[in-house]
Amino acid sequence: MIESVKTASDYLLGRGPVALTAMKFVLPLAIIPLALGLLYLSQPYETFLLYTTVSAAYFVPPAGKESLIPLAILAGQPWWLITILFVALDAAVALFIAWNFELAMKVPLLGRLLKRGLAVMNEYSEAHPGIRSVSTVGLFLFVFFPFQGTGAMNGSILGRLLGMDAERVFACVMAGSIGSCLTIALGTDLIVTLYRQNPLLGIAVLLLAVLGAAGAFFGWRRHQRRLRERMP
Repeated sequence: MIESVKTASDYLLGRGPVALTAMKFVLPLAIIPLALGLLYLSQPYETFLLYTTVSAAYFVPPAGKESLIPLAILAGQPWWLITILFVALDAAVALFIAWNFELAMKVPLLGRLLKRGLAVMNEYSEAHPGIRSVSTVGLFLFVFFPFQGTGAMNGSILGRLLGMDAERVFACVMAGSIGSCLTIALGTDLIVTLYRQNPLLGIAVLLLAVLGAAGAFFGWRRHQRRLRERMP
């Protein structure tokens, strides 16, 4: 029984026979149409179009969850539904990269860039052994804070470049994604509710949130500069 469970787990994690590696492409790519299909069946057509537009915009920089989730909530969408959609989008991206990173390494241009980044990360981790022990927390924070250049896609690539296995990368990215989406959605919903009850209070809370986000952003940028200065 235990051996059967282990074998099934190996297949699901992309370690089975070659024929099953196609699943690593099919399953992640199926998540997005599945999510949109459920929305099509359960929501009015206008709402479905809104979610389709938001999903497409999510993959076009500089749009991100920090702007699209609040816009959807301001358009009258429930916070929990938009959260589920963005978590599903992040899950599709993270799973695809985590499972197919090695194959991407074989693509001529992309592969050279990834190998170069992997070599830099390996040299840096050898000079600073402690980075391996905190990479899980670091990757979680990288995905959690919705700054431009962060998120599920770059977080998954960074995790693999750090030498983390597919399961660990996916777990870290999804934890960061869920935490980030919930924070943005619940925060926006709270501000909208407060504004409807007391416009001045709602504006005050919004200003505090903006100041907090700006402080976190500049703190992140400062931390990034320090890391680059320490790079060998």
